[in-house]
Amino acid sequence: MQLRISSTRQQPKSGITLIEILIVTVIIGLMAAISFPVFKIIQQREKERRLKKILYDVRAVISGSKSPQSITEFTEGFRTYVRVKGIAAIEAAHPLAASEAVKKNAVSVFIKNLGTLGLGYPASPADLIRSGYKVRVATSTVDPVNDFVDILIDRRLIRTIPPHPFKSWFPNADWQFKPATDTTKVFASSTTDPWTTGTYYGVADIVSRGAGLALDGSQTDDW
Repeated sequence: MQLRISSTRQQPKSGITLIEILIVTVIIGLMAAISFPVFKIIQQREKERRLKKILYDVRAVISGSKSPQSITEFTEGFRTYVRVKGIAAIEAAHPLAASEAVKKNAVSVFIKNLGTLGLGYPASPADLIRSGYKVRVATSTVDPVNDFVDILIDRRLIRTIPPHPFKSWFPNADWQFKPATDTTKVFASSTTDPWTTGTYYGVADIVSRGAGLALDGSQTDDW
């Protein structure tokens, strides 16, 4: 009787070797090292875009933006609103031709006070986000106590002043506001009212502080 012995080759087991795992890990690490700086650049570009937009929007609310269709309605910011409403009130108070000279003088004094005293600007950052208050501007240099106009600010100029886009990266990044009567000074970025107790008045500008250099090499503090 002949015995038949069958030999079977043992098939190699399929699986992932340690070398393959190391190679994949190295590749993933390299891809992460390459993509992280790109992601940071994308993030910074978006933050810079947001920063510029907030600065533009708040400045437009404060001083207005140039428009070829400027009319007597509120379309261009706080300064335009106060100026137009004030002139309209003065003209309504002097309807007769005999008082034309008085009216012109009142308008002249009114416009001058808007600029030199800073009364054509919001008194504080809080005035940008509230409504229902009045701005009083003198219309006479002879009797400024009794000759004035009250302009009712009956709408919110902006819903809110957004937080600084770079605050999460730079804790000291914040807004500062410059007064109209001395633009070399700055006020705190809070929405409290420090303006009426000092010698400077009127929110004339908003600036960014603490965000550092932009991608294009410019200083964001100069925007």
